[in-house]
Amino acid sequence: MDERNETAASKRRYKWPWFVLGAMLLGLALAVLWMSVAVRRARDWRDSNSPPPMNGSNPR
Repeated sequence: MDERNETAASKRRYKWPWFVLGAMLLGLALAVLWMSVAVRRARDWRDSNSPPPMNGSNPR
């Protein structure tokens, strides 16, 4: 009888590692999304502050 209890206890499956894995994957996805938006905003801000290109002149 004790042997059955020991084997059942050793094969116990925990659910909390799946929640931790899900939280980590969600955090990674949100970080990637957040950084892509931040990069896009920085590029837009940089492009709006850059001097306009010189048309009509061909520097050689």
